[in-house]
Amino acid sequence: MSHRTHRPVPERRRARRCLVQGLGQAAFYAASATLSGGLVRELLNLVHLSASSC
Repeated sequence: MSHRTHRPVPERRRARRCLVQGLGQAAFYAASATLSGGLVRELLNLVHLSASSC
């Protein structure tokens, strides 16, 4: 039987991949929070403008 080409992934590399995924999720959450914050600010700005124009 020939030598195995598929070796189990070392624990360290798997942990690093988990960390990278976690960082990606954190970055995505921060970006979405910033985006939604900007949208809320825009909506408040529009409400203020429409209220002041009356």
